Amino acid sequence: MIVVTGLNEAQIEGLVKSKASFEIHGLRGNFMAGIKQVETKIENLGMKCRVKSDVKSAVVQGGALGAVFTVLTTPATLTIATLTAAAGVGHTLVTYNPDYEIIKDYVNKRLKVVYKK
Repeated sequence: MIVVTGLNEAQIEGLVKSKASFEIHGLRGNFMAGIKQVETKIENLGMKCRVKSDVKSAVVQGGALGAVFTVLTTPATLTIATLTAAAGVGHTLVTYNPDYEIIKDYVNKRLKVVYKK
């Protein structure tokens, strides 16, 4: 897989135009900006994308979130879980059959951009 270091706009745009899959490393200070930039490049070319979290990083974050949820009461935890699940289903339906999938790796501050079609 091709690796892009930092937010090299020209390289990212070229890879998206050629419908290539790639990874972006070195996003320590501008992780959210990197997600937005890739998303914008894909959508400007008339393609759809779905942004989701890497399962491995979600498991690591689950440890911290688990501590927060134990403080909350059971009804509140169930309400939050229900709202989160509903939002996830809604987002999946809106981005049905995307051209690209952007997978966020919060732990390592990198993005995996995968061409799906």
